[in-house]
Amino acid sequence: MKELIPLKNLILARQEADLTQEELAKKAKISRSLLSNIERGYAAPSLQTAHRISKALKKPIDSLFFNDNAHKMSKKKTNSA
Repeated sequence: MKELIPLKNLILARQEADLTQEELAKKAKISRSLLSNIERGYAAPSLQTAHRISKALKKPIDSLFFNDNAHKMSKKKTNSA
C-alpha cells in the first residue's frame, strides 16, 4: 500500500493565510472535500487545481506541492549541471 504523505507546506500556507479549508476551497473554486484529500495526501491535484490553489494563496506551486526532498534533489541537479 502506498504511503500517504500530507502536504505540510500547503497546510501551513493555508493556516498562515488564516483560511479554513472551506474558505480556500471557495477561493480556488474546488470542493472542500477535494482540498482536504489533497492536504492529507489521499489525492493528487491536477495542474489546473494546483494552479488555482497556488493563485488563491499567492504562493508558487512548487512551494506548496513539492516536499523538502524534492526541493533538495532539484537544487542538487541544478548545482551539478
